[in-house]
Amino acid sequence: MSSNNKFWQNVPNLLTLINLCSGFISIIFVFYRNLEAAALFIIIAAIFDFFDGFAARMLKATSEKGKILDSLSDVVSFGAAPAGLIFLMIEFSLGQGKPGFDFSNASFTDLIFLFSPIVFLVGSAWRLAEFTVQKNYLVFNGLPTPPASLFFAGLALIISSPYDSKISDLLLDLYFIVPACLFISFMMVSKIRFISFKFQEPGFHNNMLQYILILISIILLILLKKFAISLIIVFYIITSIVFHVIKKPSDL
Repeated sequence: MSSNNKFWQNVPNLLTLINLCSGFISIIFVFYRNLEAAALFIIIAAIFDFFDGFAARMLKATSEKGKILDSLSDVVSFGAAPAGLIFLMIEFSLGQGKPGFDFSNASFTDLIFLFSPIVFLVGSAWRLAEFTVQKNYLVFNGLPTPPASLFFAGLALIISSPYDSKISDLLLDLYFIVPACLFISFMMVSKIRFISFKFQEPGFHNNMLQYILILISIILLILLKKFAISLIIVFYIITSIVFHVIKKPSDL
């Protein structure tokens, strides 16, 4: 194999590593309690996660090493990073929206709330392990980790710069954040078949539902910009659950 071919064969792995680095940077911003920047780098990681798989299929550069590298990177970007982001959101909630929550005065209940994102971390690791060993990558059993992470990244962006302070207060309510964390974690390890965007062929007829979801997502992004991200994920979850109930597995 020529050096030029080796380069193109490694493009997907390079994109995967950028995904990994983006997840790491997100965690760094969590340390500095920068909610918006931490969320943005999770979004960047998700973009590169999409393109590494797309590049691997287009370049016919899939490999066992690439598959393992992808899952390892995703544990950081869509496991540890979003879990840290949720932790920070809960800390802000306990501190009345201000950074620097006083752990020395935290009650046992406060600590349970604070460390509840561990459930998300474990759920994402379990989901990624299941995905790594499964044979059919065109079917998603359980909510994929990128959209699960994007849901919380979207919430963090709304909290950072809300249209309305009341919305921010609602999203920072412990009785919203923690149940949302538990629900999304359950969705990741569930047996619900989520709609896959790994097209076998680009034609509209066999991928009509996927194209409709993409079109709706684009419209929402144009209208609401970054505030649409969480709404798109909610729409994706509801649509997948409905089609899981009424359609055959092969239709997804």
